[in-house]
Order: sequence, then structure tokens, then C-alpha cells
Amino acid sequence: MRDDADSLRERPARGLPVISGPEWFEAEGRPFVLRIECPLAFEEMVAGLYGVAETEEMAGDDALCGCVTVALLIEGLAGLRERAARIGRDERSGAIASPAFLALCRERVAALLEH
Repeated sequence: MRDDADSLRERPARGLPVISGPEWFEAEGRPFVLRIECPLAFEEMVAGLYGVAETEEMAGDDALCGCVTVALLIEGLAGLRERAARIGRDERSGAIASPAFLALCRERVAALLEH
């Protein structure tokens, strides 16, 4: 059975909001701004939220992307991939700590990618 996440995985990558400014990053004494684009899988976006973000931090698209960006910067892409794999294993074994919050993370990422 296919779900919404399956159809999103097959779509071409699209740009999301640019995360910048003092809300997210300390700029004092840092004269350089590094800009990157990092393609992420649906599961990696969810992993950047689950266990990291709070519900209110996912209310808007910029906030959601900011949470994922900070998680990516702190953990790295390998860390997000491992977290996504762990979430999948925990879900299959029934060991997810908060199934409702995981579902919310997936709903928010799906809604963001459908814009």
C-alpha cells in the first residue's frame, strides 16, 4: 500500500526557505556566510524533527526548515540518516516513544513538500 510519503519520495527536489539571521545563528565575529543546498530524503527531514523539535517549533514552514537545518548542522547528514534508520527500526519493532509526534512530524513535512 502506497502512502503520501511514497509519492513525495518520487518527486524532484525543490528548494525550501533559506534559513538565516540571528533567530537561528550567532553572527557576531563571523564575517562569512556559507550557503549550501543539501538534498534530503523525506525520512531525513522527519528525522531532523522527531526527538529534536517541539510541536510549536513546527508551526510554520520557516520554523520547520530551521529545526531541520540546525539538526543537520549539529548531527551531520550521516547523523540524520542514522536517526532515520533508527526511527524506522523502532517503528517496526513497536518501540517508538511517541507515535503521535512521529505522525505529526510526517504530516508537517508532507504538507511542506506539497506546497
